[in-house]
Amino acid sequence: MAHAWNIGVPLEVVRFAAANRLCVDLEYRDAEGRQTGRLIEPYSLRRTQDGNILLYAVRHEDGQPRSYRVDRIQDATATNISFSPKYTIELTSSGPLHAPETERISTRRMGGFGRVRRGSGASPTYVVECSYCGRNFKRKTSGTTLKAHKDRNGYPCPGRRGHLVDTIY
Repeated sequence: MAHAWNIGVPLEVVRFAAANRLCVDLEYRDAEGRQTGRLIEPYSLRRTQDGNILLYAVRHEDGQPRSYRVDRIQDATATNISFSPKYTIELTSSGPLHAPETERISTRRMGGFGRVRRGSGASPTYVVECSYCGRNFKRKTSGTTLKAHKDRNGYPCPGRRGHLVDTIY
């Protein structure tokens, strides 16, 4: 398991969960040394002026935004509980981990949480390819049943089943 920035915290688990919109069961030791478990929705990483890395998340139970110092995380386990993002998810499934410096609280709340705009881009778009004619269709549900359609040459296609080829977030 990869650990980032030479600290013994499994950030790849958090990263995987965020990219797949899954909650994380987090074991955390607070400033007083008490260890507790929490179910969170992970969103981003930030670096403080002191050099500490913070995980910005939302408590799943009550929707409260929280930040957790990464060096105080004892364990992280991805769950099968999915969530609908309340903010922009900055943790990606691949590439280098990025933790920009936090901004001052007075200028921007939660140091990087930007509200997700609701509307056409709030949920993922699924791309389904017809198994018969090869045409691609974009849809908001992940089902692979297709309606009557025409092939690329304009003739009616008998295909009514497709397969998922891409998910666009």
